[in-house]
Amino acid sequence: MTDALKILVVIGSPRNEESWTYKSIRMIEAAMAERTAVDFDYIFLEKINLPYCDGCLECITVGDHACPEYATIGPIAKQMDAADGIILGAPVHTFNITGLMKNFLEFFMYKRNRPSFFGKKAVVTATASGGGHTVVMDFLEQTANAWGCDVVSRMGISSSQMKKDKYLSRVEAVVEDVAETFIAEIRKGELGSPRFRHLMNFRAMQNMTRNQKNSVNFRYWEERNWLDAEYYTQVPINPFARAMAGYIARKMRNSTRKGNQKPYR
Repeated sequence: MTDALKILVVIGSPRNEESWTYKSIRMIEAAMAERTAVDFDYIFLEKINLPYCDGCLECITVGDHACPEYATIGPIAKQMDAADGIILGAPVHTFNITGLMKNFLEFFMYKRNRPSFFGKKAVVTATASGGGHTVVMDFLEQTANAWGCDVVSRMGISSSQMKKDKYLSRVEAVVEDVAETFIAEIRKGELGSPRFRHLMNFRAMQNMTRNQKNSVNFRYWEERNWLDAEYYTQVPINPFARAMAGYIARKMRNSTRKGNQKPYR
């Protein structure tokens, strides 16, 4: 018997189970359950009462265990690590991500410096009565990518349209596609090839980390042989993207060495 796929869902809506964020992800859960055994675990950010991240940077300079809220963040990080897949979902508030989700992700800033979720598949979702879906899904996708996840699908719905049969049918078709893709990619288990923006993010982090000798970040990168690598993992890279990322990274590195960085006005 195939083991159930473990999916961890982070809900960034203050309306919890009443939100369309939750309801739409439950649709994905139901569609996946029709195809294979799944075990969904939901984290409602409104319920865990995280205070605002104050940017102390202890998670980056000392280690994630030094975070003042490690008692809450630490177990969630372990849940993410143990999951086969992650879903990040949030509604659109004032054409951007909710404060709940943004604050939560700030506590995981260290994962951008020390990514570890390679091979883990992710889905991002956004709901709104009007527009703004792309901004939210882009931010969630970029964050998950920076952690090492492969974002295999996105879903944005307009809650104001969900009572219309024609629109609901379209959503159901998208849900089916998301479910099938999510399951297939998790089962395949292959590392995704980086896009140009992923390569540039890697190069930027690489340049920054090289200048942080004796830091926890430098040791983390050194142990994984990333300081002189082309990317975090051994996967096929588009030759043009590789060349462009390398060229821009060299320019950035030279600029940093010469101290040419100028303040913003």
